[in-house]
Amino acid sequence: MPMYVLICHDVPNSAKLRQQHRPAHLARLLPMLESGQLKLAGFTPSAHGEPTVTGSIIMADFPDDKAVQDWVSQEPFLLNGVYSHIDIKPFVQSLPAAQ
Repeated sequence: MPMYVLICHDVPNSAKLRQQHRPAHLARLLPMLESGQLKLAGFTPSAHGEPTVTGSIIMADFPDDKAVQDWVSQEPFLLNGVYSHIDIKPFVQSLPAAQ
């Protein structure tokens, strides 16, 4: 299945909204993790050790471009104003070699 990297950009001062909508965000990611579809996910701080979050990175398998676009369109952080936008990029893993 094709892999995609989602580069998610937070709005300024997103901490309160991020905390409020995190349960819904995780509720969508955890089943993907359990099925093996989600490869990694995490947030990008302004600097290591800093509390300010600038966005997130999600790497996951999706059947095709439409499937990833549909998934992104329902992302709670996007729908509720945590993310200003999400860049969707196809991704081909080189190292370590995919299994």
